[in-house]
Amino acid sequence: MTWKQPALLWLLLAVGGLLAFYISTLRRVPRRGAIALPTWATADAAAAQAGWVRRHLPAGIFMLAIAIALIGAAGPVIPWPTPAGRPVVLIIDVSRSMEEPDIPPSRIEASKTAALEFANRLPRQTQAALVSFGNYATLVVPLTADRERLREGIRNLTTQLRTQLGTGLMEGVRAVAGEGNAAPRGGTPSPLGQPMAFAVLLSDGRVSDGVPPLEAAQEARRRGVRVYTVGVGTFADPRTFRSGYYGVLDEPTLRAVAAETGGEYFRASETGQLRRIYRDLARRIGWEKRPTEVSSIVGAVALGLLVASVLLRAWVSPIH
Repeated sequence: MTWKQPALLWLLLAVGGLLAFYISTLRRVPRRGAIALPTWATADAAAAQAGWVRRHLPAGIFMLAIAIALIGAAGPVIPWPTPAGRPVVLIIDVSRSMEEPDIPPSRIEASKTAALEFANRLPRQTQAALVSFGNYATLVVPLTADRERLREGIRNLTTQLRTQLGTGLMEGVRAVAGEGNAAPRGGTPSPLGQPMAFAVLLSDGRVSDGVPPLEAAQEARRRGVRVYTVGVGTFADPRTFRSGYYGVLDEPTLRAVAAETGGEYFRASETGQLRRIYRDLARRIGWEKRPTEVSSIVGAVALGLLVASVLLRAWVSPIH
């Protein structure tokens, strides 16, 4: 935490002095002699009326409000989550091996559920696109802030025969970075070394043909697109899969693609784990912490405490 006006924090010493003065006045209050009380009910009422908390809580809240108001006036600046403002593309494998049921109800259905949660957790203003790859790569949904359109595209994904992973990645890069040497579309200026756009690529099997994945990853890096890869599937004998060898997860390729672009590889072997990965990626990609002055928030808290202290005081000692 940093401060715009740190010198104002010295005034907190005055609040401490005010507290000390208040305590000293309590010690000087003369003790009164005992009085006869006719009934236990009267004694209980008097005890409640003179309760320590009721008598001193309003003053304590009042001094706390003053201290918090001084902190707000000093201009506290903290890292605050704000939308990153960089475009994102979801790239999803729709090859026939995604119908394998080792991740119930199937790899493709579990992936759709996780992708829908990812879309819901992105900031509303974040531009997002959807690309699928199988026999060929398809831009299912171009960059848009319309979440319903993105969700509809995810729900309507259907499987194909082959696995053109590299071609799918190239299509995703074009979706967020335009054509040729153009800068990523919709991105905001980033610090040196930071990406201008993101891609989240999910695959479950091995590449059949198309653009070599590492070649596509190099193009993504050159265009400022960071790629996070997600491998979905369990390790088992290829003979147990309907798609055979092509249903076995190719982790080395997915790791290499992520590493080439400065991203990270994740593996999911069950539905809950896949959803957690996508939730974490949505938070990491869609949000970033930026230095933000929070004086208004602190001031609102101080005002609320001031009002509470006045109301409590009126309740403890009502004016008749």
